[in-house]
Amino acid sequence: MTDAAPYPDMNGDDPPVKATSTSAAVIDALLELDGATVTELTDHLPLSKSSVHNHLQTLVGLGYVVREGWSYHVSLQFLEIGATVRRRYRIHQAGVEEARALASAGFDASVVVLQNDTAVCIATAAGGDDPPVVEIGDRLPLHCTAGGKAMLAAMDRDAADTVLGEGSLPGHTDNTVTDRAELFDHLDEVENRGLALEHEEWCNGVRGIGSAVTDSDGTLLGALYVTGSADRLSGKTLQQDASGLVLSSANRIRRRIRQE
Repeated sequence: MTDAAPYPDMNGDDPPVKATSTSAAVIDALLELDGATVTELTDHLPLSKSSVHNHLQTLVGLGYVVREGWSYHVSLQFLEIGATVRRRYRIHQAGVEEARALASAGFDASVVVLQNDTAVCIATAAGGDDPPVVEIGDRLPLHCTAGGKAMLAAMDRDAADTVLGEGSLPGHTDNTVTDRAELFDHLDEVENRGLALEHEEWCNGVRGIGSAVTDSDGTLLGALYVTGSADRLSGKTLQQDASGLVLSSANRIRRRIRQE
């Protein structure tokens, strides 16, 4: 569950290579529309039909897009790229195993890493029959998700302040902390506890638990992040049972990585 990434601003300042920006916009549109014809893309983007067609043909030739009848779809080449990229993160392998262990206990568990100003899910395991709240590739806000707050708390405060950007923090629900000073006071508590809790701050009806994983020199590697319904993650389950499991899992990931 994540907001769609905005299209590159093709009407603002010219990017260094505008054609690349336009191709990226075509790919984003194909993802949003779950495949589209040339006409549908032309209606959806501020581009001429000939421009859309040319970019599609280039992307097809490069293997990033496939044609099925009159429609075009993003190809599975992105799956290969994503799998290769996430192997760069040292938390991935151990994190996947612990996420699966948490799922076997009935909790939806994810591994998130910091990329620019967001938490990105690189692995997930469902604890039940329903799809998990967080799925692979989702980009999540840092200041109002347990996984994001856990990572912020593990960072130097100046670095965390830079990552959060300037201005007030965006609100997602009535429970979102949008005051920076209040958030930083909360991060001190998270750091001391080694665990972040999320009380419907990102999505109504969703609670979460997060614990950061760092290397022996304090380098942030990512976080383990459990999500569930407010009914499921409440009371003793939230404060003790699930929190204890998440903290233990994060500690095991940490020990394993530091022994490598």
